[in-house]
Amino acid sequence: MVLLLALAIAPGVAICLLVYSRRKYEKEPSRYLGISFVLGMLATVPAFLVQSLTKDVREARVHHSIWEYAWYAYVVVALSEEGSKYLMLRLYAYPRKAFNEPFDGIVYSIMVGMGFATVENIEYVRQFGYETGLVRFFLAIPAHAAFAVLMGYYVGLAKFNPGRSVWLMWKGLLIAVLFHGSFDFFLFLQQNETATRYVSTGLLSFGAFASFYIAVRLAMRSIRMHARLTQE
Repeated sequence: MVLLLALAIAPGVAICLLVYSRRKYEKEPSRYLGISFVLGMLATVPAFLVQSLTKDVREARVHHSIWEYAWYAYVVVALSEEGSKYLMLRLYAYPRKAFNEPFDGIVYSIMVGMGFATVENIEYVRQFGYETGLVRFFLAIPAHAAFAVLMGYYVGLAKFNPGRSVWLMWKGLLIAVLFHGSFDFFLFLQQNETATRYVSTGLLSFGAFASFYIAVRLAMRSIRMHARLTQE
């Protein structure tokens, strides 16, 4: 049980430390980072409530259309989860005086995102064991981190572009939802018998991996761009 818990918690904490280490100049107050992580954990509650009140299309493997899968992946799952994380970032970290450089958007967003992903990971590992934990270690947790970086990049820009702040924050949220929804959409379709009659599971897996890969590459570029802004 201890090993399972460590497997569930370690990836999120490691990613937090990795991104924080890229902050070479003024470090953020530890209490703000810790609170952001805890708020990310609490963000699972509204997301869970939305999803629990909505019919899971994966429960009926034949009778739902691709559009219903898209609605469930992009709106029910991705928007509820990224929206909950966005609210925690916007309402707590964004107004802080310590949020004083664009890179801080990425740092705080990662803390919130990894808090959320850690709770989700604990539940998955508890239910499905080591194999699921290992798969999520290399795929789902880094995916959540990439979504958080993309959101935080635009929230960081919004803080210092008051004339465009609303648009930039919405852009960050929508981009995170787009990649999160795409990643889940292709994974969910693998469980639909009708879809797999026409499209191989291998091709659907490629679609999920492509969404993951592009999000990670964009996230890495976003980190480099904000790091350069900080140095200037």
